[in-house]
Amino acid sequence: MNDPYVYDNGVLKNKLNIHDYHELNRAEADIGFIKLLNIDSLKIDNFDEESLKMIHEHIFEDIFEWAGKFRIMPLFKEELVLPGCSVYYSDYREIQKDLNERLNKINSIVWQNLEVSEIAYRFARELALIWRVHPFRDGNTRTILSFAYLYAKEHGFPFDMETFTRELSRKETEDGKIIHSVRDKFVLACLDEKDYPEVEYLANVFERAIANYNENKNVKGK
Repeated sequence: MNDPYVYDNGVLKNKLNIHDYHELNRAEADIGFIKLLNIDSLKIDNFDEESLKMIHEHIFEDIFEWAGKFRIMPLFKEELVLPGCSVYYSDYREIQKDLNERLNKINSIVWQNLEVSEIAYRFARELALIWRVHPFRDGNTRTILSFAYLYAKEHGFPFDMETFTRELSRKETEDGKIIHSVRDKFVLACLDEKDYPEVEYLANVFERAIANYNENKNVKGK
């Protein structure tokens, strides 16, 4: 299937008319970062598919014509943490069904009286399964993180978004060690049970983010 979202050279079509992959990535990161920081400006009443569309449109409306719209084609993305294989994302014809199934599940969880470590683990797993639907052609990780931020604040366990924004990109240390990105951790956390998902890496970031929020709140309150 031809990809209607890209120019002939494979770069995503964009409102900025940028045809260079790295230049578009930089512009997308800069604009998206600002939009992430003011995600609180969105008024979300229900944590449903419409809220996901609203969040995606908020972050990417200045970059893509299709911001806030579900993809209309299959996806395959080679993953470093899956030695070149791709996650089995939802079929584009099943996005709405799969997404609503996952959203109904996370919205049915009673979070009160759970320990922070349990909240972080269950939240990470459920969000990873929502992420696995990959409803948009691009920008799913930032959209799901923003959804998570607003959802967590509404349900009594707010977290520090900057903990995640610092880890959006994969990094390499001077000695060649790879520090995996948040996206890499979503990949590992979304695998089927038979493939032994590794939820703990993503859960650890959520647990740190919750702790960082509480620490910052206490410092400001002094």
